[in-house]
Amino acid sequence: MIHKVGKAIAICNQKGGVGKTTTCVNLSAALGILEKKVLVVDTDPQANASVSFGYSSKKTNNPALQFMNFISVIRNNIIKTKSPNVDLLPFIEDLNFFEPSETSKFKKAIQTISNSYDYVLIDCVPFFKRKNLEILESSDSVIIPVQCDYYALEGLHQFLKTVRFVQKNLNSKLYIEGFLLTMYDKRLNLSRKVEDYVRSYFDNLVFNTLIQRSSKITQAPSYGETILEYDISSKGAKAYLQLATEIIAKEPVAEQVHDFSILPEESECIFQNKTLANQNGLEAKHDSIFEKILHPNETIPNLNTSKFPKNFDALINLNKFYIEKIMGPCYKNHFGNIWIYRIKNSNIFKKRFLFLYFKNNIVTHFDTKWFIKL
Repeated sequence: MIHKVGKAIAICNQKGGVGKTTTCVNLSAALGILEKKVLVVDTDPQANASVSFGYSSKKTNNPALQFMNFISVIRNNIIKTKSPNVDLLPFIEDLNFFEPSETSKFKKAIQTISNSYDYVLIDCVPFFKRKNLEILESSDSVIIPVQCDYYALEGLHQFLKTVRFVQKNLNSKLYIEGFLLTMYDKRLNLSRKVEDYVRSYFDNLVFNTLIQRSSKITQAPSYGETILEYDISSKGAKAYLQLATEIIAKEPVAEQVHDFSILPEESECIFQNKTLANQNGLEAKHDSIFEKILHPNETIPNLNTSKFPKNFDALINLNKFYIEKIMGPCYKNHFGNIWIYRIKNSNIFKKRFLFLYFKNNIVTHFDTKWFIKL
């Protein structure tokens, strides 16, 4: 099989703690051992991918950085790691990869730099942020780690809406490289049920490789090593080598867009009579939040909802500047730490209020109430 040179793969899921960074770091090391040249791009301010290679986030302390050639800055900050054939672009604190503009600087940089590599693996942030949309827009495919627990399925359902939105509006060539089941414990009935459930819905889109829960995988980053450096004979190292082999062996899926089956809207009993939340009617309502984040300067009508949408999760971790651009001026402001928005309801005589709670000018959580009562 002739592999597409310079393939950019995002490792992404809106849910945190599912193994995105672990997969990005260890998969890159496995691909390197299999003689593929790999670049890891760390876009998370926590810089966990960088730490896993024994580095930290980088600060250039150069006030002229934003005015320099963006691609040259990136090339000059790429680090050769001790893992064979693996380079790292650490998170750079004073360089904004995702500054709003008509043309994506990040996309242009990835397209240029990927010509020097077989694979570019992009470690995404958890939660939904504008930068994740831009990363998916810049990628050829996406690997979706799925932790083997019930709540991960809820997060998976939400993330698939994001993928479909990107395919429809931003990157029609984006496809799912595969769903990767992580933190699998064969002793637990729940893990087996999650595996069966995901495979029954997504079939050949699910990798054959299972990443089992492993203390050695957890310990490796504390030594600044990948699992293949920490213990090449461990089950975790063998699993990531198997995953790398699967990815290399996959046939190219250029110009193809996958049509995903939506998890059923009706109540379906799984995991001892627990049901997935009924998502009826929420698909279209997610688009309004996406559009506001993508086009913050455009006027977008107020959300009209008959039931409280879950898509306000998109506002978590955004600062006040972006909140005001996305949502407009708030209805009431309580000492700057609580912003209150009024949201129209289908019943004209009733109102709902969205409460955004800030700490250090960042949204930490939100709440909704029928009345303004702090």
